[in-house]
Amino acid sequence: MNGIWLAVMVAASGWAASGKAPEQPRDISVTGDKDLFAEPPVQWLKVYPLPINREIWRLEVAVKSLEQDLPRVRAAFSKEGAALVGAEEASGKTRRLSYRCPKESAKRALAGLRMVGAFGEPAVRQLVEPVSRAEVRSRLQALEADKAGHPEELAKMPAVSALVEELLGHLRGVQAALDKPEVEVLVHLAVKEKS
Repeated sequence: MNGIWLAVMVAASGWAASGKAPEQPRDISVTGDKDLFAEPPVQWLKVYPLPINREIWRLEVAVKSLEQDLPRVRAAFSKEGAALVGAEEASGKTRRLSYRCPKESAKRALAGLRMVGAFGEPAVRQLVEPVSRAEVRSRLQALEADKAGHPEELAKMPAVSALVEELLGHLRGVQAALDKPEVEVLVHLAVKEKS
């Protein structure tokens, strides 16, 4: 059966009649008398994730008494300016909390947490892939230059002008996030009372 399909495809391509293999398609643009190989298109509508380089840390903390030690766990994070994310969850002798803060603050909070309970190194996972500063900067510069060089044309196309402004706003936000020296992390804690 496969041989029949192969014969049909070969006959349809004209390969059998000409005796030579068909040429592979090329991505070319014809301009006057010159063939120019087209560059891969720039994806101007690429949306970069924000915030940049956020990490998720997960750890389990064993404490002697939830009643006495849970306030100390909360204090270790609030002392470092960490913000509680969502509501605290309770399940038996376990409490789940999540905090958002800069990476250095999270490290200091964990150092304070070592005086409260026992835990191993947190499992760390990057939430998003790193974004290239050079790529964002070059796209921002190119789009700003095109906008500045064609104000009359953009005035005649309000929808395109609005799209350009929206994209510029996004790229500026990404650049501002990339320029921040701090990496923000999300720390998920499971605080368990020892049995």
